[in-house]
Amino acid sequence: MDKISIGSLQNISNPTSVAKVTPYEAQEDFKSYLKGALGTLSETQAQSNQATQGLMNGNMDNLHQVMITAEKASVTMQTTLEIRNKVVEAYQEIMRMQV
Repeated sequence: MDKISIGSLQNISNPTSVAKVTPYEAQEDFKSYLKGALGTLSETQAQSNQATQGLMNGNMDNLHQVMITAEKASVTMQTTLEIRNKVVEAYQEIMRMQV
């Protein structure tokens, strides 16, 4: 799973230390971040499905691990949906702005 480094969080909180970024670069960064997040979501869902299949086939005896994996997948999906909702909301707000 991708981890966010402390340095990247410090750059976000201190905009004066961030170099000027062109709109294209910002768009590409955002696109790559979303692509990575969706890849993580897909990977988490696949792990949950694999663990569930293993339990059903009798290849896995640890029910707790299967439940933990399923809950991780559920939380990741819920977080992704909330982020999507916020992005759509922000887009709609921008579209309503008077220019």
